[in-house]
Amino acid sequence: MKYFLAIACLITTCSLYAVPYSSLYKSHRDFTIDDLVVEVNGYRVPTRATFRGWVLMNHKEAIVEEAFNYFVDRGVREIMPLHLVVLQGTDWDISNTTVFNMPPKKNWDNMVRTLLFIQKYVIPEIGLLIPVSGDRSKEYNIHAGGAPRSSHLDFCALDLVPVDEKMTRSELHRKLHKIYRAVGKKNDMGLGLYSGVRFHIDTCGYRSW
Repeated sequence: MKYFLAIACLITTCSLYAVPYSSLYKSHRDFTIDDLVVEVNGYRVPTRATFRGWVLMNHKEAIVEEAFNYFVDRGVREIMPLHLVVLQGTDWDISNTTVFNMPPKKNWDNMVRTLLFIQKYVIPEIGLLIPVSGDRSKEYNIHAGGAPRSSHLDFCALDLVPVDEKMTRSELHRKLHKIYRAVGKKNDMGLGLYSGVRFHIDTCGYRSW
């Protein structure tokens, strides 16, 4: 009888622990990458739930809340998912680093300026944008092949892709060049055009590539 009860306990996960620990025993046979990321124009971007897990595991709750309030108080609106401004990139095979990187406070104004520029000039012209790379550590920047003095290292740059899957590369570049010519110089706009519909925006120096 004792052995029967032990086996029954294993099969039912023991009702004594079922409520507080049930999530530890749930089957994850249907768990996929789709639970962690959303694909946007070919890039796998982490969800807010993924970011929340990183925040909790790394005890970043206070600094993340402070940064969010800092941005909002200075006029940044959450048109884009703000957790992605600290996304290092979408290379999920990278080792010895982290998907997200929290920049020092001294650099926060750089990103505020870049986000306000994107809100005012870029999104009205191109539509909703999703960041695929924001702040980077030196280690990640080397892995990603970034420039040694990349604006990503100073929390000033975002690599972005449009949500509109119908937008062609030529149309995107035409609109970005239009913005660059009209307001780029007075806003220290940096513009980089990459493969597909990925592009770079910063406000830390007037230049293009």
